[in-house]
Amino acid sequence: MGGEAAFRIESAIAGPFVTVLSLVGPMDNGARAELQSRLGDPELTSRRVVVDLTRATLHDPWPLALLAESSARFRSHGGELVLVSDGNATVAPFVDNGSLPGLSCFGSLDDAMVELLRDLTKLGEWPPPATA
Repeated sequence: MGGEAAFRIESAIAGPFVTVLSLVGPMDNGARAELQSRLGDPELTSRRVVVDLTRATLHDPWPLALLAESSARFRSHGGELVLVSDGNATVAPFVDNGSLPGLSCFGSLDDAMVELLRDLTKLGEWPPPATA
């Protein structure tokens, strides 16, 4: 008996502006339908979302193609979607090949958060300096 546990998606709020979706386990069987359903949530598409792949097991690239499509949809609704892989050996071959334009992947959650919150940090510089 043994083997990998079933696929699941864990969701956490990382402050008022970011949601972290952690994909855990093997990305097979019902994983596609569950991921599509979660990414299709209208409230989620207007937020900044980090998809954490550090504990996912990818056997083929279908999740990344789905995430790339979702990323474009998120941008069109005012949100943003990025990935974190943190050196996951089953993810690296698919994200390191550059075949998914428009999909940003970061090595750590900290790096992803800095990128997603970059616009908010600019608000601290308000009003902008006057130009001569």
